[in-house]
Order: sequence, then structure tokens, then C-alpha cells
Amino acid sequence: MSKQSKKPSFGDDLDAPASPLLNDARLYGVQRPVVPLPASRPLAAVEPAPTPPPPKSNPAPGSEEEWLKFSSFLRRSTYVRLKQSEYWDRLVLKKAVDAAVCAFLEKMEGADKPLPPEEEYRLQGRKLR
Repeated sequence: MSKQSKKPSFGDDLDAPASPLLNDARLYGVQRPVVPLPASRPLAAVEPAPTPPPPKSNPAPGSEEEWLKFSSFLRRSTYVRLKQSEYWDRLVLKKAVDAAVCAFLEKMEGADKPLPPEEEYRLQGRKLR
């Protein structure tokens, strides 16, 4: 076996403090600026969000309805705002998305209408089996 001819150098002053991280972007290697949330009201004045109405088909008492995984698209700024709220407001993302979609579907006329027979194949995917 051959020996290394030169030892690696880790810097001159190992006791020097690390360079300051100005934001999480440098820490995690994100190459885009972090968009701060607008400060519209002080935190003490923020009202709690209303609880969404329960879904039309309630699961059996004591059991929770199954969560299905799906993907969609968001604008970059919306995604950043979600992640900021997830951290600062301790937001549980899947519950917030579920509440927002349920609130949206309450306004839609066709959300509770059953599909016509020729379109029922849409409910036969692997997720709903």
C-alpha cells in the first residue's frame, strides 16, 4: 500500500466560528430567495380559522377516514407560503389542504352528484379499491 504524501488541510483556524447563516436557504442549499409573509396583523389579533364542516359521508365512529396520496401543481410562491406557514404556524399541510378543498367543493354544485354510468370508471383506480 502506498502512503499519502500530503495530509489534507481543513483550514487554518479550526476554532474560528462558522460563517453566519443569513437564512435557511443557505443552510439547505435552496437557490431562490425566501419570501417573507406580509405582516398584516399582530399575532395576538389573529382569529382562529373556522373548522370545516364534516364531510357528507361520515366514517364509522371511532375510525378515521383513509388519507389518499395524490399530486397536483402549485405556484412557487404559494408553495413557499405553505412551507412558511407549516413552520411558523405549525400547520399540518394535509389537513389544511383537505379543509381548503372541502370548503371549495361545498360551493360546487356537482361535487355531491354521482357520476353517470359511462364515467364511473374514474372511481375504479387503484387508489379507491
